[in-house]
Amino acid sequence: MDFQGRVAIVTGGSGALGSAVALDLAQHGARVVVPFTSEEHWVAVESRAGAAKDQLWGAKADFTKAAEVERFVASVIEHWGQVDFLVCIAGGFAAGKIHETSEESWDLMFNLNLRTVYLAAHAVVPRMIQQNFGRIITTSSGAILNGGGAGISAYAISKGAVRQLTEILASELKSYNIHAHCILPGTMDTKANRRDMPKADFSQWVSLEDVAQVIRFLLGDDARAVRSVAVPVLG
Repeated sequence: MDFQGRVAIVTGGSGALGSAVALDLAQHGARVVVPFTSEEHWVAVESRAGAAKDQLWGAKADFTKAAEVERFVASVIEHWGQVDFLVCIAGGFAAGKIHETSEESWDLMFNLNLRTVYLAAHAVVPRMIQQNFGRIITTSSGAILNGGGAGISAYAISKGAVRQLTEILASELKSYNIHAHCILPGTMDTKANRRDMPKADFSQWVSLEDVAQVIRFLLGDDARAVRSVAVPVLG
């Protein structure tokens, strides 16, 4: 699949899943733009890019802050004139039952997991409408399927809201050749998850590469007939 000429914004693109997605798209020809808050993490992503390094561009931006999001997206359009793909991976995790969750933790989960998606879409969608083209991928969680989420309340509820937001985006934008899909990954095989759950069966977890490939498929022309908004990726 060749994404030459396409411009993608990948929020959270310096994290575990985000970097896997950013590098995968860059290796398939897309110009990939990554907002980051840690220079160290961004340098680490660039060091893994190899021949695709010239396809990557990053700039500091906090996607929980509207002014920084608007400024970042405006700079992307100024440089490349378009935004074809928006992949929203920025987020965070916190455990806790509802009655045990502090107000600060609750707000953090909604800021990281939901507000970042809203602000990114708010800034990017008008440009996609002008282009009459766009592909949007958001990231929820397989943990919310079948009523799941006990013990991770703020995380699960914020991720459930991401799925609902995506359903609404898909409905609102279907007449503009803009597709929106929400992936719901199972537990992903990351260094952090292995550290936090050392006794788990890692073979049952979904790999970052598999999730990245699903995202690439949904962004490509081969998925133009796919109308399912919620896409579980459970391994």
